[in-house]
Amino acid sequence: MEPITDIPTYLRAHAQELGNRILESHPPLHSIDDPPSPIISKLLRKPYPAQTLAIMGLVRRWQQARAGAVIAECGTGKTLISLAAVQTHAEDRAFTALAMVPPQLVEKWCRVAILKVLITGGYSDSDILGRVGVYSSGR
Repeated sequence: MEPITDIPTYLRAHAQELGNRILESHPPLHSIDDPPSPIISKLLRKPYPAQTLAIMGLVRRWQQARAGAVIAECGTGKTLISLAAVQTHAEDRAFTALAMVPPQLVEKWCRVAILKVLITGGYSDSDILGRVGVYSSGR
């Protein structure tokens, strides 16, 4: 075994033990073997399997607590995961959601919400657009 002189070496040397301790302390809220909500199949855009796990994990978190967070690399679909989790958590009921989004992402969030995620339930695009309020600090 090489001498441990830095963090990457430490992590490589103890990866298995660290992984086991993390899973023991923080078991997954939704595992690969758990069935996803049927609402996910109704979304306008089908999430990838890893995104479905994240969506269901966030939904389960909201069943236990009032807040949750999606933290991931750029390009992993955090917008889709967040919006799909809200839709899934609502369980086909009407809902109001507040998203705190940086000003440069407001239009993207609206576009993804309306065109790629939300189940319209028979509403036309103009009905939906008329119900969406966008407020930005304009920074």
